[in-house]
Amino acid sequence: MKELTPQLTEALRSHFDEAVARHDAYPVATYDELVRIVAELSYLNRDCLLFFRGQDEDFRNKASATTLYPSLYRKNNISRRNLQNRFAVLKELAAILVDQTKPCDKRAADEIRRRQYIQWSILQHYQVYETPLLDMTQSLRVACSFAQLDASSHDVYVYVLGLPYMPNGISVNSEQEIVNIRLLSVCPPLALRPYFQEGYLIGTTDITDNYDDKNELDFNRRLIAKFAIPNNDSFWNGNLNRIPRDLLFLDERNDQMFRICSSIRNALGQAEGLLFEDSSDPELAGELTARLRSRLD
Repeated sequence: MKELTPQLTEALRSHFDEAVARHDAYPVATYDELVRIVAELSYLNRDCLLFFRGQDEDFRNKASATTLYPSLYRKNNISRRNLQNRFAVLKELAAILVDQTKPCDKRAADEIRRRQYIQWSILQHYQVYETPLLDMTQSLRVACSFAQLDASSHDVYVYVLGLPYMPNGISVNSEQEIVNIRLLSVCPPLALRPYFQEGYLIGTTDITDNYDDKNELDFNRRLIAKFAIPNNDSFWNGNLNRIPRDLLFLDERNDQMFRICSSIRNALGQAEGLLFEDSSDPELAGELTARLRSRLD
């Protein structure tokens, strides 16, 4: 993907020294303060839309720079054969997802079957399997709530990324080499979790297991700023509260897609021996499918 040159406030420019990924996160004490800073960043970076991601840790590479890889690419050393196998597993899981959805909602199953990005979005968002997509949100409050969700550290992290404007629910920007998926536009109504999370997924166009430089897949190339926020209720300053876990992660009681994906994820765990790493046996994907379907029957 193309690299973005962020436009920063004077205070942020002084802190990051024009190298946001390689410096420590900028400390912010309250949600109100963060909103004000983000408002300035939005004004300064008007050629793109701002998106947010919350994490409990600032993951760094060997060069001590923040990394924001989609889950499929996060291992330090991942072979091409391994990636080919993982894409093969994704394909099999997508077919099973369609079949499992059909008894609940045939129209939704047909829509999922026709669009690979929707298949990957659901498998990613319901934590079934790794995909070449990265979770984001346009809600700063959602990102902060995710950052604080399970953290035990004193500070947690919120990232601001600049992405191309979106004309459609699935927007492919060939110039910037980015695809952006608005889950509220593409997920069927029986998948409610993305609506409460105001979720988006982003990836690179021509997503592939055949790349020259893995760094091209790192969304730190679109990083505008990163902030360290306190992991406590004082951050909200009495005006708002973090979004509760049971709203961010709807469960089987109120989300049909959660039930479908949970059954697939459980079957996948029971078939773990077939989740190959560097094997190139082409029959393994079919064997995996048979094993999974037998577990789901």
